[in-house]
Amino acid sequence: MPKIRTTPLHSTFATEVHVPVMDILDDPDAIEELKGLWQKSPVMIFRRQSLEESELVRFTERFGKCETTGRKDIQSPYQEQIIYFSTLKYANGNFVGGFAGGDDVDWHSDQTYQVRPATGAMLYGTEVPRDGGDIYWADQYGAWDRLPKDIQQLIEGRNGTYRYAKRYAMLNALELKDKEKANAMLSLPDAQHPLVLTHPRTGRKALYADPTTLVAIEGLSDEEAARVMPILFEAGGHPSLVYRHKVHNGDLLMWDNGCTMHRRDEMRLDQPRLMKRTTFRLAAGDYCVPKA
Repeated sequence: MPKIRTTPLHSTFATEVHVPVMDILDDPDAIEELKGLWQKSPVMIFRRQSLEESELVRFTERFGKCETTGRKDIQSPYQEQIIYFSTLKYANGNFVGGFAGGDDVDWHSDQTYQVRPATGAMLYGTEVPRDGGDIYWADQYGAWDRLPKDIQQLIEGRNGTYRYAKRYAMLNALELKDKEKANAMLSLPDAQHPLVLTHPRTGRKALYADPTTLVAIEGLSDEEAARVMPILFEAGGHPSLVYRHKVHNGDLLMWDNGCTMHRRDEMRLDQPRLMKRTTFRLAAGDYCVPKA
């Protein structure tokens, strides 16, 4: 019998999971059931959780190996696998973790500019503002389905070129103000990834076209790519494919970057925000993982 009760939040791609994480953390059968759910519903929301940082890391590693950032300025002082995003400041004026306020954030998928992106992500809200900062996810299976047939035929089997410099130009100036770190990121080589990913378990195809990093399409001239990319971006963020989530304290948000994109609203800076994130590597045999 299933151990886990769920409620759909948007079609089949976003689901609320009605279980305390601590109740299933050490239950292998429940974790396997949750993995099966996640392979079909790439956005999962757990409300009213109470997790120590070590427990957040343990839960994350039930799904894939945690990544450890090289940026010590945004890393938790207690768990190196966790990074902070906040509007809080230390007494010296530095932000606690990465800046996470102000202007809204464009549609994107994490780490597309990296040669080997870690596509799993969890975000845990420990201090959440009353107003603003809603998070949105867009279903990239649905984005593929929305594309005209001629565009599907044109892009399937082709790689895209993904470049960090494009995203950097869109960032809020406060998000990466250290020049040395910025220069290190800008020196990253371009990444090549398929524009279409196929889920190895379900066979569903997902569009993988991040508007903040995609700069070229294999085999297409600059002019042809400039015609095609806006069509991909429009499909990727189409309102019919979007789940909007008002985050509350204790919400644990879990998503697969291989078949979703996300963004957030502008938020007020006079309200505190502290989010804790883990990023982890998913197995190519079980999830949509770029393999180019």
